[in-house]
Amino acid sequence: MHATHSLKHQALVVEKLSKARFRVELAGGRRILATVSGLLRLKFTRIVPGHHVVVSVSPYDLNKGTIIQRLPSPPIQPTIN
Repeated sequence: MHATHSLKHQALVVEKLSKARFRVELAGGRRILATVSGLLRLKFTRIVPGHHVVVSVSPYDLNKGTIIQRLPSPPIQPTIN
């Protein structure tokens, strides 16, 4: 059996759902349902709405994906008044 090639996208976590599922928004504005990968579950990686993640999407079903990596949050720029 041949391995399928998945599409990797950067996304923003919009909503936390039950059973380790999340609603994420891709760069183009499209929202998909994503689950957490097994490796992130084993490492107890915390993912909350607002985090930037990398999502692997199957080419056969573009509405579902797997969160494979949490990206570091961008640094906050101090405001000078």
